[in-house]
Amino acid sequence: MPDIKDRFLAVHTEAANRAEATALLIRCGYRVYRPEADIQGEDIVVRAPDRELRGVQLKGRPLVDWKRYGGLDLWMLFPSAQYRPNMTRQWYLLPHDPFFEWVKNRHGHTPKWSDYWHYPSISKDLFAYLTPWELNAPAETAPPQAETFV
Repeated sequence: MPDIKDRFLAVHTEAANRAEATALLIRCGYRVYRPEADIQGEDIVVRAPDRELRGVQLKGRPLVDWKRYGGLDLWMLFPSAQYRPNMTRQWYLLPHDPFFEWVKNRHGHTPKWSDYWHYPSISKDLFAYLTPWELNAPAETAPPQAETFV
């Protein structure tokens, strides 16, 4: 069983990641909702700019897991790296099942494969695959100058 301190750190990290990801999603034109309960892997639900609703599983790194998330029409949301001060992270939002198939084609033959795989860091091949799924907020414009009334 995890130590209470380890559990606290994990909860802290998840909350900070959720806040960071939520802010980015909003800037990218998504509406973000938090379900009352995490059922069938939905940590958050987003309404995409195309108006589609998507159930989203938030992770701290790239991960696929067919037993927990396969066949549920879930999307995965994760950063490019662990948080470090003064470091910019990219965030990726992509459908689990096609990502699972891509990962399976690369790692399904390995002894450690069991319909589950996670990446501790993003390799060159993984980066190429993820690039179209990167969330990129438009540049914020300066607010208009307030009129001066005399």
